[in-house]
Amino acid sequence: MTRTTKKSVTCFLRCGDDYLFVHRTKKGNSVDFGRLNGVGGKLEPGENYLACALREVEEETGYMVKKTACQLKAVVSLEEGYNDDWVMCFFVIDVESKKIPLGEENEEGQLLWLDKTAVLSSQFELVDDLYYSWPAIIDDKSGVIFFSAILDKNEKIKQFTKASLPFPNQ
Repeated sequence: MTRTTKKSVTCFLRCGDDYLFVHRTKKGNSVDFGRLNGVGGKLEPGENYLACALREVEEETGYMVKKTACQLKAVVSLEEGYNDDWVMCFFVIDVESKKIPLGEENEEGQLLWLDKTAVLSSQFELVDDLYYSWPAIIDDKSGVIFFSAILDKNEKIKQFTKASLPFPNQ
């Protein structure tokens, strides 16, 4: 069976020490149903990762963000586990207010703010790669993370590699 590779973005909107997540409860046949993740989605044909991040943030939250508010935090590759393989870029995007322009729900579920120190210990199940990458995502000095994982049939990481590249001037 030939596997396809999906390209997507995951965006963690930040206001102070709080980050915006979507609790994916509305699309029953969706990838990661019931789990917590950043906002985002798949790239459209010909679209680059940054343009996708800006578009997805506006579509899912109503925030109109500029590319200067975006920081690339990770390039993530996930193989097996899901029906398709995934290559994703994770962004941290600063916003000035926790008042979500489109409200506290979108087509995928509930939007909620969590303090950065509460994410890993919250009552929500996270997508599995966040358990491995969250500390570096919230560390402004960590640089860009390169994370690759093989998943089991339950979409849990069974093998991974992780490396980082410091930001310029660090």
